Amino acid sequence: MTEPHHSPTPWPDARAIAARAAVKEAAHTAPVMLPLSEALGQVLAAPLAALTDLPPFDTSAMDGWALSGPGPWRLPTDEEDQGHGILAGHGEAAPLPDGHAVRIATGARVPPGATAVLRSEYGTDAGDGWLHASPAHPVVLGQDIRTRGQECRSGDQLLPAGTLVTPAVLGLAAAAGYDELPTVRRPRVEVLVLGDELLTEGLPYDGRIRDALGPMVGPWLRALGAELSGTRRLADEADAVYAAVAESSADVVVTTGGTAAGPLDHVHPTLRRLGAELLVDGVAVRPGHPMLLARLAPLGLEREGSGPEDAEPGSPEPGGPGPGSPGRGSPAPGSPGRGSPGPRKPEPGNSGPARPESSGNAESPRGAEGRRSPSGPARHLVGLPGNPLAAVSGLLTLAEPLLRTLTGRPAPAPGPAPLAEAVQGHPRDTRLVPVAFRQDMAVPLRFNGPAMLRGIAVADGLAVIPPGGAKRGAEVEVLDLPWSASATGQATDTDPAADRSAGRPAGRPAGGAADRQGGRATGRVTDRRATGRVTGRHATGREDDEDISPQEGPA
Repeated sequence: MTEPHHSPTPWPDARAIAARAAVKEAAHTAPVMLPLSEALGQVLAAPLAALTDLPPFDTSAMDGWALSGPGPWRLPTDEEDQGHGILAGHGEAAPLPDGHAVRIATGARVPPGATAVLRSEYGTDAGDGWLHASPAHPVVLGQDIRTRGQECRSGDQLLPAGTLVTPAVLGLAAAAGYDELPTVRRPRVEVLVLGDELLTEGLPYDGRIRDALGPMVGPWLRALGAELSGTRRLADEADAVYAAVAESSADVVVTTGGTAAGPLDHVHPTLRRLGAELLVDGVAVRPGHPMLLARLAPLGLEREGSGPEDAEPGSPEPGGPGPGSPGRGSPAPGSPGRGSPGPRKPEPGNSGPARPESSGNAESPRGAEGRRSPSGPARHLVGLPGNPLAAVSGLLTLAEPLLRTLTGRPAPAPGPAPLAEAVQGHPRDTRLVPVAFRQDMAVPLRFNGPAMLRGIAVADGLAVIPPGGAKRGAEVEVLDLPWSASATGQATDTDPAADRSAGRPAGRPAGGAADRQGGRATGRVTDRRATGRVTGRHATGREDDEDISPQEGPA
């Protein structure tokens, strides 16, 4: 009898579960102090508070003369000549008497008694020892003096925790007195690329194809703030996959391929053998619905709970298919999520019970025979489908929220945009469709099948299309790609009115990938085949009917 299919997790719930999955691990991670020269691209682990007033003393904003009182002003005599006057980097000058003036450079410390600075171009020194201000530029009390603490006072919070360290942040930190910064430790991620059919170089031949995910996934994870410990390519062998996952010291293991239930799909059997806890096992999204997220025991505490000797009846042997095994990608009797025992899985929308804190009597995933506390934080595994765009869907659905928590970055503000064209939806599931921004509209791009990368390569983001589709002009959420300006997680004050006047959706950055393509991507709006019109087969993703069919196979 065919086992009933489990219900996939709704797409919004899957992202929420992924964001919560590593909250405990993130909270227990100690900050890493880095010198300013090494902190670029890191995330602040604590608020940045000023260690000094900025500026630390009253300084001149311009080259000119420091003045005391109303003019005209007496200049120093030959005997009192001060050379170039007061220069930046020198100590406090002598007090300036009332009615006197002295040369001063930009950034120099204003002498006691000075009431204003007169710019060089606004003053006249006739050589008679007196300085006169131009009638067109009368002197105002305090003009061109940067007063102490004008920007901040010592102790003021300058930036919140979670701020991405940019070159400007480094400059501010240096000005505020910092030599090093407390940063969030980058989570270590290892990528395991599964598949006997994959080539690392050359052209496809004899049924073998180039590996597109190995070169793409690692850099994508780096862009999300992770430290990539390596990318390994594994054969479709159960023991090889098990050993690679069990022995990985990474905080997050990312696998590509092997997440379905065929005889050569070894991710689920590996998770069973490790006693992992499935947090997400399939997502109601196209492409990418076979994606998964699991919590692994700390390194060294895994248990082998389902080896060849104790596999459930009907399960494929770790080394390959057993008699009567179904083809790759089809449901296998006894496979996890198909009604048989497997890795623990919480209810959709719930990240499951929290792993207990380390204690002498805490029960670990080993069960009764392994009652000892974990030696470290739990690890996580993100299982991406093997199709390239489906893997991108998994990166944005599960990997991005998980790594956002581990890196301490705040959640990005929702970025809705109106669709330039109608997009056909899946009857039940969310669709993620590559789009490019043109003026204030999101233009759906061609080549959006699960195995295609041509659309995402020129996209600004992925539009979230609800079940049933979306009409032209409908506001939809757009997931930013990690290299887009608005995906940095910075808390910025945007001006919606200014955004609208610039011809882009409120809160969206100017100059996206579509603009940078010089019209190559965005100009497609004039081509019916390229705009995503539902009247064109090549525009809606129907070149791959499994995108929208209720009978869709693994994507």
